[in-house]
Amino acid sequence: MRVCQICNAHPVNDARVFYRTCVGLAEAGYEVHLFAVDKRAETYCEQGVFIHPLPECQSRRARFARRSHVAKIAADLKPDLFHVHEPELLGSVIASARSQPVIYDVHESYLDILIERDWIPQWVKPFIGLAWDRWERRLVRRCAGIVVVTEPIAQRYYQFHGKVEVVANYPDLVEIEDLPPPTRDGRTCVFAGVLHPSRGLSQVLAALAMLKQRGLAIPLKLAGPAVSEEYLRSLWDEAGRLGIQELMDYRGVLSKQEAIGLEQEGSIGLVPYLPVANSVAGMPNKLVECMALGLPVVFSDFPVYRQVAGASGAGIAIDPTKPEQIADAIEHLVRNPDLARQMGEAGRRAVHERFNWHAERAKLLTLYQDILGASGRFTGSTVSRQ
Repeated sequence: MRVCQICNAHPVNDARVFYRTCVGLAEAGYEVHLFAVDKRAETYCEQGVFIHPLPECQSRRARFARRSHVAKIAADLKPDLFHVHEPELLGSVIASARSQPVIYDVHESYLDILIERDWIPQWVKPFIGLAWDRWERRLVRRCAGIVVVTEPIAQRYYQFHGKVEVVANYPDLVEIEDLPPPTRDGRTCVFAGVLHPSRGLSQVLAALAMLKQRGLAIPLKLAGPAVSEEYLRSLWDEAGRLGIQELMDYRGVLSKQEAIGLEQEGSIGLVPYLPVANSVAGMPNKLVECMALGLPVVFSDFPVYRQVAGASGAGIAIDPTKPEQIADAIEHLVRNPDLARQMGEAGRRAVHERFNWHAERAKLLTLYQDILGASGRFTGSTVSRQ
């Protein structure tokens, strides 16, 4: 059975799209084709996945303009199923798919993200939100199935579709097998991910300044793309103003394996996302990844985070808007190394037993089988008619 995984902006090496979804389906016997952004020009095969590279667009307008083209070249392959990973592609793919089934993969709480955009005037947001809601509902009802990453996000889609599957973005244990023993000093904190104001990094810097005043010099290792050069400079300026610039170590944009290596150098994983709607509804990959590596985590006290890290005893929940709570949590772990080690081991154990891609992959394969059936042909019976 031939299936197409379709992106317009995701890079070809995206962890969820390629390493988990595509490779997992290929290992299960599907003929998998991936359309994603890549520097190469020609189609090639990687880990059993046929990759059709798309050039990176230099603007949002250019990306939107090629939606129909991407959908058409995917449809030209005549797949048995289309799996869409970005909302902007959904309408074009449904139109090109004709009678073939489409799965819509909801990576984030897109309606919340739209409403939180700074560049949209406040008075316009209610109208844009209403328009998005109606547009998405109309298209989703034409999909064969919906995949979401957390239960809170699923709550929206349960209202208007009969086949919604929560497939969490948990790490694949293969990614962390055979790693060398970690090099940890018992105090270094690590944050690997997109550097964005909503990640709570300013609050972390304030916490490190408090700890320095208490006589604790806590190094912070950072990696990941910054939302802008201006924001990256503002972090360094803030660190200088607080007198902690010497504690900062930014490694730039790393590959997935390099990022895991950086986390191996840390002793405490930081996931202090601020309470914006998308962060509260979703769950960062890095939270479970740090747990998998045996790092105790200091994490935002949100329901989904508590269900994973809190229930596992893997770290300390904090109010991310209060630097003193972040400072207290870090100090508690540093001054109690046995507790930190116990929390790290509890997190590692929880990931190996429950929060891993093996279990999520099984749910995704079951959804594919439900939609395609044993014959690999779509009957239409799974599409919501509400």
